[in-house]
Amino acid sequence: MTRISIHKKINGMSLDTLMNTAANLRNESWGNQISYSRKVFIPLTELCRDVCHYCTYAKTPRKIKNAFLNPDQVLSIAEAGKAQGCKEALFTLGDKPELRYKIAREMLSDLGFSSTLDYLKSMAKLVIEETGLLPHLNPGVMNENNILELRKVAPSMGIMLESASPRLCNRGQPHFGSPDKDPRVRLNTIDNLGKAKIPTTTGILIGIGETRNERLDSLLALEKTHKLHNHIQ
Repeated sequence: MTRISIHKKINGMSLDTLMNTAANLRNESWGNQISYSRKVFIPLTELCRDVCHYCTYAKTPRKIKNAFLNPDQVLSIAEAGKAQGCKEALFTLGDKPELRYKIAREMLSDLGFSSTLDYLKSMAKLVIEETGLLPHLNPGVMNENNILELRKVAPSMGIMLESASPRLCNRGQPHFGSPDKDPRVRLNTIDNLGKAKIPTTTGILIGIGETRNERLDSLLALEKTHKLHNHIQ
């Protein structure tokens, strides 16, 4: 089906019909199976260079004690998760905070690193070697070299597309002033993760000002890259 015909078909459905159709497709593929990951969250940093106007995760320097968790803190969280039966360590962090905040650059330097991604790689290696938990990394936008380096210490990664709509990056929209939320940049990262054969988690955000058609276009964009690489979990 073409993009236009998909839009026409979906927009012609009532909410009940749409939900029932989705449920039937789910049941045909998976039956009554539900998968989940026993994971512990490791918030490596809550700083981010982007300023998404709906975000409740990222904080400014005055609202946090330290720019990054130190290695002892990272390991302590991982060990506590392992004791509770976790199998995966989900590293959460903002996108390249050192490009925006002096405090991030200074702490990275004190730790012996020049970038957040370099420090992330080291902490993922520490966790997998010391605890056996499998690192799942959510570092935001990455280039091909970043991905290949992190692939050495992480069996899976994730990056939310959020939206494929460039309109949401315009002034007055939620992604204005957030260079890493350019949909072309994010889709390129998702595509490069597929080229590197890395299992990838992704998705869209609903309720940030997007239209229904923009949601559909975002899902179709994810479907397109998944058909090429078969990597989206």
